[in-house]
Amino acid sequence: MKKNFLIAGAITSLLLFTGCDTKSSIDESMVAKPTKDKKVGENFDSKEFKLTTVDGKTIEARTTLTGIDFKDYKGKVVLVDIFATWCPPCIKGLPDMNKLKEKYDGKFEIISVLFQDNKTIEEMQAFKKEHNIKYPIAIGDVNAKFAKELGEVTKVPEYYLYDKDGNYIKKFVGETDKSLFERYIDKAINN
Repeated sequence: MKKNFLIAGAITSLLLFTGCDTKSSIDESMVAKPTKDKKVGENFDSKEFKLTTVDGKTIEARTTLTGIDFKDYKGKVVLVDIFATWCPPCIKGLPDMNKLKEKYDGKFEIISVLFQDNKTIEEMQAFKKEHNIKYPIAIGDVNAKFAKELGEVTKVPEYYLYDKDGNYIKKFVGETDKSLFERYIDKAINN
């Protein structure tokens, strides 16, 4: 009986922790709190973000009731990749991200957002070159605010998929199979 309990506990732990945790221990801030009868859309306040890429470009995004309006990516499906350079699943997923970018070129964009990882532009340019990353990587102080607006990111990698009109489709947490991304991207492109 005790052995079965230990095995069940180990399996549950494995299923719960699939990404790199940005907190070292569980505390009160990680516990979801219920909202008090707040209606959807009530007191919505759109926020604008200007993300700076390692290439010196700016990505402008504005929150909407249904997702995010990406100024320069209208008509494209967008995958926001919240990642860190110290995160093994983040690094492992880079080749798949490059393959997705190539496969859906012209219809799809990836925006990587460096999260809780203080790196210089030079370090990130070298990282981008080392991994042959073919899509923009945003760095800077705005990234944390943007990630918070997406959904209180606590683990990396976290991915947020938006359709051609900027409507939120799905969140992926942790190491994600490329075929799962493809299934949702295909559907978003063809709708």
